[in-house]
Amino acid sequence: MRASALLRGVVDLLLLIVFVAIAITGIGLYLAPSGRIADSIGWTFLGMDKDTLTNVHTYLGFVMIGLVAVHLAVGFRSMWVMLKSAFKSSKVKVIAGLIIPLLLLAGGYQAFSAYVGSEEGETTDVHYEESTNSTVYITGTMMKYYTVQELADEFGISTDALIEKLKEKGIEATPDEKLAEIEYKYDLDREEFKAMLEEIITELRGESG
Repeated sequence: MRASALLRGVVDLLLLIVFVAIAITGIGLYLAPSGRIADSIGWTFLGMDKDTLTNVHTYLGFVMIGLVAVHLAVGFRSMWVMLKSAFKSSKVKVIAGLIIPLLLLAGGYQAFSAYVGSEEGETTDVHYEESTNSTVYITGTMMKYYTVQELADEFGISTDALIEKLKEKGIEATPDEKLAEIEYKYDLDREEFKAMLEEIITELRGESG
């Protein structure tokens, strides 16, 4: 009996620790920028980047599965006795107690599916189809990794002129700032931001020509 009580206490404590850690990493992943922007801008949460958060969250999830299995194995008989007793006294409460967690699980699954779907949708923009502008085409790689200076150099235009044009559209930028950082900072749609840059570059190249 003492060993069983000690084991239950240790398992419950470990479950609490793992639960808190999973909750923290889960919050970090929820706050992380979508797609690969987190990697582009060097985003971190409590010193961990998005990949590290994902790995830790996944590993702790498997640890929790094991702990829950032990917890159920140790307390299964007690749980069964309590459920039978509760079912005899109030079937409605027992049914409600079973339905509510199932509804919560279903709601959580729907939210997770929506989140994963948005992630996948935003990571499919690495390669674009034909650009709407035939003279200037900005690739997905440029949008993720280029700075304003590198983009200007790529198309042979003045960095200051590019920054000035962005400022006219309400976007403050510096030469060493990455396009992905600007996109994240101003919550811009990548396709719209890409089209805006192509339009600006075309205009500046026309002026210089």
